[in-house]
Parts: sequence; C-alpha cells; structure tokens
Amino acid sequence: MASTSTSNHLLSVPVLYDEAEALEAQDRLSPISVSRSAGRHSPLSRLSFREFDVHKMFTNLRKKSTSDLNLVFDMFRGTSPTDRVSASTGNLHRNRKRISWQSISPNHIQKQIHLVQEEKAMQAAPSQPIDAAKFVAYVTERRKKRILFKGEYLMIQRSIDMQKCRSDVASTMDDRNQYPDTLPYDYNRVILHTMPGDENSHYVNASYVNSWVREKAYVVTQAVKTKAANAEFWRMVWELGSNCIVMLTKVFDFMRVMCAQYWPITSAHFGEIEVETLETKTYAHFVIRTFRLKRLDEYEGLQTRTVKHFHFTEWELDSFPYISAFIELRRRVRQHMEKCFADAPIVVHCSNGAGRSGAFIALDANLELLKKTGQIDVFGYAKTMVNSRPNLVDSVDQYQFIYDALSEAVLCNIQPIAMHRLKDRSSMYKAKKDRQLMEVQDSHENKLLIMLTPTLRIGDCAGGHRLENRGKNRDVMVVPPDHARPYLQTLHGESKDYTYINAVEVDGFTRKGEFIVTEWPKAATVDSFWTLVFDHGCHTIVNLSNQGNEKQYPTFIHNKGKHTYGPFVVEILNYHQYPALTSHMVKIMKRKSTGDVNILKMTKEQQKKHENSSHQIQRLTFMISEIMQAGSTQQQLEAEVRICCLIQVRMWPIENKVPLSTSGLIDMIKMARSWRKRAPDRPETKPTIVMSHNGVSRCGIFVAANVCIDQMDMDHEVDVFHAVKMIRINRPQVIDMKDEYKYLYDLMLHWYMTNPEYRAFDEREEEEKATSGLVDHNPTRAGSTRQSVKSKNKVVYLN
Repeated sequence: MASTSTSNHLLSVPVLYDEAEALEAQDRLSPISVSRSAGRHSPLSRLSFREFDVHKMFTNLRKKSTSDLNLVFDMFRGTSPTDRVSASTGNLHRNRKRISWQSISPNHIQKQIHLVQEEKAMQAAPSQPIDAAKFVAYVTERRKKRILFKGEYLMIQRSIDMQKCRSDVASTMDDRNQYPDTLPYDYNRVILHTMPGDENSHYVNASYVNSWVREKAYVVTQAVKTKAANAEFWRMVWELGSNCIVMLTKVFDFMRVMCAQYWPITSAHFGEIEVETLETKTYAHFVIRTFRLKRLDEYEGLQTRTVKHFHFTEWELDSFPYISAFIELRRRVRQHMEKCFADAPIVVHCSNGAGRSGAFIALDANLELLKKTGQIDVFGYAKTMVNSRPNLVDSVDQYQFIYDALSEAVLCNIQPIAMHRLKDRSSMYKAKKDRQLMEVQDSHENKLLIMLTPTLRIGDCAGGHRLENRGKNRDVMVVPPDHARPYLQTLHGESKDYTYINAVEVDGFTRKGEFIVTEWPKAATVDSFWTLVFDHGCHTIVNLSNQGNEKQYPTFIHNKGKHTYGPFVVEILNYHQYPALTSHMVKIMKRKSTGDVNILKMTKEQQKKHENSSHQIQRLTFMISEIMQAGSTQQQLEAEVRICCLIQVRMWPIENKVPLSTSGLIDMIKMARSWRKRAPDRPETKPTIVMSHNGVSRCGIFVAANVCIDQMDMDHEVDVFHAVKMIRINRPQVIDMKDEYKYLYDLMLHWYMTNPEYRAFDEREEEEKATSGLVDHNPTRAGSTRQSVKSKNKVVYLN
C-alpha cells in the first residue's frame, strides 16, 4: 500500500499501479520514491529520484493495463541482484550500464508501453490459416484492437529474407526504374529477350509472385510513363503470353501523371507489336477493354492474341476504394481467366507496382485458397508477397484493407443472376415450402445490407448541421455527407451558405454520380432546387411524389407560362398528362446579376464596408470562378439556358411504400431513359435528379431499378443486392428492407418480360450452351448466396 513520508514529502508507490487514481490526487507532491515488495530478485526496497512528475505520469498512463506497466517498469528496474541505485545521483547502475532517471519521463514510459504492446501484438499473429466460418469474427475482433493488425504487419516486415531479397541488377538500371524504393529482386525478376543493340533490354521492373496454388501466378510491374517503357511493356506482355492486365491507378490523379495511357483509342504500333482496341465497356468504378495484339514473326508469320484489360478507375491517392467494386473487379478477372483456360500470369500494376497491386493479388490468392480449402491465410500470404517484391504490403492501413475486403467477400458472397432466372425466382414464392425458403434468404440479405451500410456521423455531414442550413432540411436525421453532396454555385437567397441543399450524389452502374437524390423543396429552398438543376446541368427530373398539401409541400413547378424562382426564369414549353404520370418540358434561363453594377455606383466608403462582409467575399469568389469556367463570351451565352424534362408520378398513394402495380413505374423509367438519350448537350454526362417527399422513400426503388436495367443491358445479368448496397453508401435510409426490396425483383421481372431483346439473347445463349454441352440442369434459386467450398484437395503452398 502507499505511504507518505512527511519529513521528505515523498510518495511511496507500489510497482503494481493499483492505486493510480489515488496517487493522481496527490499531484503536488513532486518528488516520489517507488517501493517494491521484497523478494529474492529485489534487493532494494526503495528507489529515490526527483525528476518525476506524478500527476503527469499517471494522467498519461492511467488507462494502461497493470501488466503492461509492470513490464515497462521491470525494463528500468531490472530483476537481478546486481542492480544498484545511486541515491545521490538518482542513477540506476544495471549490469554496469548507467541509465538516467531522466530517461523514464512520462512520454518515454508511454513509448516503452507502446513497444511492449507491439511485441505482445506480434506474438498474437496467426500461426495457421483461418477457417472461413471463423474469419469474419476474427477480423471483427481485430478491428476493435487495431494494434493487432500492426503486430502482424511488423512480423511480416521481419520475415523478409535479406540474403535472398537483393536487387543488385535493378540498382544499376536507374533509367528504367520509376521509383528507387521499388526494385525487383534478382531471384524472381522478369527477364526479357535481349534486343539487338541494347544490352540492357533484358531488364524490366517487374517481379513474379506465386499464388497459394500456382507458381508465377502474377507479374507485378510499375506504371508506364515513357514512350520507351510503353514498347517495353507490350513486349513483356507478349513474351509472357499473358491475356489479362489489371491496372489499379488513374491516368491522372491529384495534379500528377500516375500512368501514361499506354493503349490506343483505335490501333497503334508499339515496337514490333500492334495493339488494336476492339471493345470498351465503362462502368462506374472500372473500365474493361479488349485488345487484339499482332506481331509478325520471321518464322511463324503473323501471330494474334486477345488481351483483356481491367482498369480500376476509382482508387484515389491516400485513400481506399469502395470494397464491393474492388471485389467485383476481381470476380470479373477470375471469370475471364477461367474462360480462357490460360496458364500465363496475370499482369498487375499500379503506379509503382507496390501497395495497390499487393492488395489485389492478396485478395485473389486468398479467395482462390478459400475456394480450394475453405480457409484464408492473409498473414502467411503477406510474408510470401514481401519476399517477392518490395512494398507489396506497404502500410498497416493497406494490410487492414486486405482483411476488410476478404471479410466482405466471405460475408456477402452473393453473385449476379442470369436474367431468365428472375422468372424462376418469382415462381418460388407460389409454393409454400419454397416461399418460406425465399423469405429466409431475403431476411438474410436484408440483415447483411443493414450490417454493411456505413453510419454517417455528424462530422461527415457537417454542412447540413450548420446553423444556417438546419432549416433547409425536412428531417435532421437525413442529411447528406459533405463528400457526396452537390455544391451550388449560383448566388441566390439570403442564406450565408448558398452552396447547400439537402441532396446527395448516388452512383449508377455505368457512371459515378449518375443520380442526385433530393427531397421535395421547402418554401425557403425552392430557389435552391432550381439552382441545383441549373448548376449541375440536369436534363431530367423525376418526382416520385404527388403531394396535395401545398403548405407543407409548396408548388415548385407551374403548368404554363413563365415563373421566376430566385435568379432563374422557368418557362413551360409543353405539358402532357398520362394515366400514370405527367411531364413538363421546361426552359430555365439565368438572369444576369446586377451586383457588379451596384458596386460601381457605391462610394469608396460604401465599397470598403461592403467588401468587408463575408457575403460579398463569397459572391466575388464565385464570380471569379464563374468567369474562369465560362471561357469565351459565346460559352457564357450558351450557359445561360437549360432545357429540362420534369416527370411526375400520379398513381402512387402517399400511404403506400410501393406502387399499386409495376406498370406505372415502368412507364416512368422508360420515359426518363428515353429523354436522357435524346436531350441536348451530352445528357449521358449529366446527373438525373430523383426526388420524393422526404428524399428517402421511393427514391431508392427508382435508382436501384435503373442500376439493374443498365446491368441487364451491358452484362445480361441482375444483382439487386449490390445495387441496393451501393446506393445506400451516401444515403443509408433508402430502400425499405421489407417491401421495397422485394418489389425491386418484381419490377425487374416486369422489365425483362416487356423487352423482347432480352429473351432473344437468352434463347441464343441457351442454344450455344446446348451445342457445347454446358446446359445448367439444376436451376437453383436465383441470387442465392454462394456457400464456402470446403474440400480435402491438397494445396501446395508456394513460398
């Protein structure tokens, strides 16, 4: 127990910090002495030193565990009888090494505790692969104690074999390396055929990396940034025989060229190889290209190959991508590799051929291991990677991202379904036994969606919670995150923050920010609504509510003539009424601002006073940006007018979460999609505004339906689960898990049945399968969750 010496004002503290809270109250007693229970390894009962601040020490360390504190203190106290302390100098003589008590300041002790915790975390690294059934729980537990990820990371770095991992050859090729800290090791570098006249042409900054089940499964290389490197890259792809390239960087990111566009728009020659672009399919997060490579051989004549190029376009610097999109890219890569039955390696590159490439191959290799054995070994494979190429595991954050991606891949392993399976799925609700099975499955998917939906904190939505913006929200709990809200540019209204409107950008299937989801404008935000339409060039507005209470839901569109809304004049060009919907074709004209004229008329004192106001600063800032963006006078005149189509639903009662039928909503979707194709000024690059009375209900159905329709058009398959998951990222409240989720499947079935081109495609596909003997004779429930495949197949671990 603690005791106080009144003569020397010394505080006696036991090594076991059981009374840390009590000691903290006696912070005025600065000189302390630390006593330790007598024992055979403790010849000294009291250590006196004066340069120790009790209050600061225990304030910093109060939350640390007792065991950690004891371990740190033992590092200083020592446990052998040879330890001695000089009472006069306050120095500890430990095995003839002199340690000053100044070295154990609170900050130094805290650092030592951290080191001890890291050592303990390293000891907690897994010693064997983890079963898939336990993997999600394993990752969840480690997220609570992030230092465990760091412990594994430190053990991985310690596992590098310095004798084996040498880069003697690469270090002499400075002109062929983009990053001096990412050089291939000599033992596994890719060696090309030497070209005449260039003795160094055998070298390329690329490394072979094994997977769990195959040697040289991947080739990791750096980005192409020069013309010479371009020809070198395609020569490497040809000599390797690769038919798959995975690119994990943007061409241009944050004012930097990350990678040259080393592929042609149509066709081009790169050295001896001609590259021709056959097909380009653009998605919201990645682009898939198909190339034909040609090379004229002196002995074998003209040779051709087909190469798939998977380009992940939404991975920005110093961040991590949307995990589901990353997993989907890997699924498509693996799907391609299985179709072509190729044994050549997958060429993977990012900017420097390090962290991002490592994340991809770690995901792919571990999912292949999961498929073979039902187990995952991130830690074991990471050690293989760091011994294959530098920096493939380059940070704790990246290492945790690999765990998070694999965790989600195991947790919601739900595949897209073929279009014709929609009918099979719908018919299963008719039989009682099958209906119960479907309800259980739907409930499982709903729980996954709720679990994987991110929680938006107040800090994420700071703009909507500002005092001047609170009145612009219908529901304080439904506020857009700052990173995904469309900022307004045109000055309007009297609010200090004219940039804010309660709206959120939502990704589509083929384009980022394809939709803007917003609420029915309030009386004070009608001007902001039309500013949103004008500033973001929206050609289509879809209103999914037909409200009659004008006091609560004020009219924001008239039926004929012109009407002024803030700085805009909205003119109705035509109006049509249909059984299920109405449509307004409107022209929006922006009135010229007279603010600059008024400023010129002011006196110098008035100008000075006016310029000091924050509102004027904001106005002038916007005027400068507007002039810079507008460019020429002709562009300014053209930018003053917008043509927009507003489609409003009629037959959807406010008390119903879903429409009474699918026909009316199908007509609405068709009209909106038709107008987007023929609207002026490149409508495919402009967002569609989707609104409802609260900006939540109904909007999710329309957006998710369009995502699924685009998927059916491009890939002839449907994935309702991931469509809903994606649109809930920025607005978690959309899609009612009970009614709207099931209605989406019914809506997609209706769309499929009313489009003959889909059924014609399915018939051709079935004929092709029949001729090749690949007909699926077991049509299980469409969209079922893939189960982890566990087998007794022996897997050869390649290190």
